[in-house]
Amino acid sequence: MAADARKPFRFTTKELSRRTFVDFERFFSQVHGCMCVLYSLGGHIPKPGRTAKEIAEQLGDPDRSKKRFPLQEWRRQQESRAMKELVWKGQAHGILVYADGEPVGWCQYGRTSELPVVGPKKAPERLFAKDPTSEWRITCFTTRMDHRRRGVATIALEAAVEAIRKRGGGWIEALPIVFGHYDPELRELRRTYGWRSEEVKEYLKSWPVKDVPGIGPVQAAELTPRTAPHFGVMSMFERLGFVPTQRNGQAGVVMRLKV
Repeated sequence: MAADARKPFRFTTKELSRRTFVDFERFFSQVHGCMCVLYSLGGHIPKPGRTAKEIAEQLGDPDRSKKRFPLQEWRRQQESRAMKELVWKGQAHGILVYADGEPVGWCQYGRTSELPVVGPKKAPERLFAKDPTSEWRITCFTTRMDHRRRGVATIALEAAVEAIRKRGGGWIEALPIVFGHYDPELRELRRTYGWRSEEVKEYLKSWPVKDVPGIGPVQAAELTPRTAPHFGVMSMFERLGFVPTQRNGQAGVVMRLKV
């Protein structure tokens, strides 16, 4: 149900736990996302087949008229099962944000030894902490579409930092974008020429940048009207005292805070 833009909400937060796991499942049934298995396990849940035909043989064909998408349903079940196992083991942490009792936001945090949890398959280096002295990480934010631009992610971030403080604290690392920029022309160029085409590279030279103290100029991250950066935005972290320490890709920075 869409939120009434005129209605003030009472936001509250709870930690992910066995008791709140049902709220976690309900929240992710209403948003796009992988339930944070990417950061927890070091990769997405593998598909049950290599081709659409193999997947259909296993799960059945999708039916758009009935809004039935077997692969999405299967993947969500697998993600829920994987996260539930980690929660019951005490290896998954996060903050749920509620608006009048309804879960509308999420922030994942955890120890660097848990993000990702070491498994049989080696995770890509990009999913590990950038600084070897970091003890905690804040990795992901998700907000329900009808509650964006209400400060939900900032509320979740504040609660995550406080939760880390209560667990003994230490150095926290996050990887936000510096700032976002919506550019329909760039999207059209990528459709026409390809993501890594010379036309796109040339166009990006004129994209807006922001000078970050101690880092230098950092380019804007691409946004769309329906997407938000799941890493968070630098300004959110600055308000809590996080400091940028190095560049992370073209549009992001590594930020750290000791609590």
